[in-house]
Amino acid sequence: MPFVTRGGVRIFYTDTGGGGRAVVLGHSLFMDQEMFAPQIAGLAPRYRVITIDSRGHGRTEDDETPFSYWDLARDAWAVVDELGVDRVVAGGTAHGSFTAARMALLARNRMDGLILVGSSGTAMSPQRRVGYREVTDAWIGVGSAALSPTIKLVSSLMIGGSVEDQKPWRDKWLSSDRTRIRLSADCLINRDSVLELLGDIRCPALVIRGTADQANSAEEVAELAAALGHPTKVHEIAGAALTPNLTHPEEFNRLLHTFLEGLP
Repeated sequence: MPFVTRGGVRIFYTDTGGGGRAVVLGHSLFMDQEMFAPQIAGLAPRYRVITIDSRGHGRTEDDETPFSYWDLARDAWAVVDELGVDRVVAGGTAHGSFTAARMALLARNRMDGLILVGSSGTAMSPQRRVGYREVTDAWIGVGSAALSPTIKLVSSLMIGGSVEDQKPWRDKWLSSDRTRIRLSADCLINRDSVLELLGDIRCPALVIRGTADQANSAEEVAELAAALGHPTKVHEIAGAALTPNLTHPEEFNRLLHTFLEGLP
């Protein structure tokens, strides 16, 4: 199995291989690299798609040391370096997009492009921190909140779409070790603001927001796009929530293809 070891972490990744431009994708909180199956099917073999399981998710193994998005960005670069890839397009949804932005900030000269979906550049507000903490505590079994309503809430907010869209992930969550999410939730809730740093990212960027995204307002996403060092517009996908790549894969993949084909 493809793993890269960095410190006390064994990072699981998938790689379609090939000689095309490398595209690194990071998943949302609660999910794993399997959420990008529609993108792998749509992009490979023209592009080399590399997907990574973040700490606390999927098949990646960690030593339960607290971490930040800067650590996750270094994990991703460790995978890229192990594969011998020099330059990449890095992207992700929500949790993965926060990682991708920091990948760009750590190695601006290695970035061909940046893809940010369901993202913002700011720290989480105190009010949101309280709400997210309540959800993640219920998720891992802290307190008296019932699990089933929490899973329905998370799937509705993150995936949206239909019950058929949500069911595979609900089933996976019910059979998984949900306590693994604790440190990842801390990473999300306590993330730092990088808004004032984004002007240093001068590669082309694709910014996508689902119009039903309740985690990131249109104003926050517009602020993110405006802060980037390369002129960037926000592409909205009507009716999509936080993970439009799952519920609107055809429209999402069209945006990806147009962006990738237009890169220098």
